Amino acid sequence: MGKIYIYIDGASKGNPGKSAYGVVIFKNNKIYKKMGDYIGITTNNVAEYISLIFALIECLPLKTNEIEIKSDSQLLVKQVNGEYKVKDEKLLIFHKIVSFLFSKYNNIRITYISREENKIADKVANSFIEKDDELF
Repeated sequence: MGKIYIYIDGASKGNPGKSAYGVVIFKNNKIYKKMGDYIGITTNNVAEYISLIFALIECLPLKTNEIEIKSDSQLLVKQVNGEYKVKDEKLLIFHKIVSFLFSKYNNIRITYISREENKIADKVANSFIEKDDELF
């Protein structure tokens, strides 16, 4: 199986506010799966970590040789890559989960991209906040 590309995004209206995550997985240069969900009232950083965790879990059964995750959260990318310390206690829990999941893959990396390059995952995440708005 070829390289898998994953675009992730966490959205929060208010920060903290209504939040959701979005994940778009590309396999063989085609969209393999789009997923996301409303996750309640939280911060953008929590939503970013949750998007990464769901993406990593979703790809476990694919048994691919190479995964590249793309995120527009500089904080998330730098924390996962060990360039920034994780100071927030809640984020530390998520960071430990991500580290564990990363250990399940042989060739995986996460890179920073601009918001402009991440519109597809942003659209998925925001669609779940909008769906929640429609319920109330």
